[in-house]
Amino acid sequence: MSNSKHDLIQFVLKSLEKDLVVLRKAALETHKSSTSEESKAEGKYDTRGLEASYLAEAQAAQVLQFEESITKLKQVDTADLDGDDPITSGTMIIVSTDSEELAYLMLPAGGGMQLESQGLDFIVITPDSPVGATLIGKSVGEQVELARHGTAFISDLW
Repeated sequence: MSNSKHDLIQFVLKSLEKDLVVLRKAALETHKSSTSEESKAEGKYDTRGLEASYLAEAQAAQVLQFEESITKLKQVDTADLDGDDPITSGTMIIVSTDSEELAYLMLPAGGGMQLESQGLDFIVITPDSPVGATLIGKSVGEQVELARHGTAFISDLW
């Protein structure tokens, strides 16, 4: 895998697009199942069709959420930050604790993915995640409190 920020974001994008294809197929199959003859109630306590329709509706909502996330991800600025710029979407972040260095990539989607770049293992975080919410808007040199890691300092951004 390449080390550029653009390439890392493209990797996340491609991964989400693959997941979207699978999710769309599952949603379509569930929708077909919920409207098929086999889903018709055979008695007043038979709720197979209703349950399948709820599942199809939830999967359709998840498809829309994935599509929105992919659209946002395609709009992420890949330019490196200057000096005291705050952390925003697209920022690669190094946070130092007393015992370790933590590497993050702030993106609007793909949270939890792990990517290797420049000899570091970056974890994709979103602004909605606990770590992301703590880091968003911060700059190099600022002190933050991270759950499970304690006090840390933002040592590098790009």
